[in-house]
Amino acid sequence: MSAVCAALAGDPVLAAHYADFRGKTEAALAPALVALVALVRQAVAAVHGMGAAPEESALDEGTKLCLAYARRMPFEHTAITDAEAAAVVAHLGEAGFVAFSVLAALADAECRAALVGVAELAGVEANPTP
Repeated sequence: MSAVCAALAGDPVLAAHYADFRGKTEAALAPALVALVALVRQAVAAVHGMGAAPEESALDEGTKLCLAYARRMPFEHTAITDAEAAAVVAHLGEAGFVAFSVLAALADAECRAALVGVAELAGVEANPTP
């Protein structure tokens, strides 16, 4: 359970809406990209110092490109160039790019929530996983 989900545990309706939004974001990616979800979470967590970066040697260039984009979202999102974004759009399509960007932003938010102990601040126990 993510730290955000744990923090929302006191409000089951809000928690359900967040979980639904998160699930729909993941589902908006093409089925072939489902494995990318875990890699994005791992890459973003590594940026925050919350674990090792994913092993990329066996990944195709498009997946590596996406992970590079995701790693920039937490602290360098304003520095992502139009060319970098266009390369991800070329790989994922416009709708996939939007879903992927939201996925990376949620991974960042969930890592930040875990780092500050947002679940504990909300008065619930958490077992955060990025």
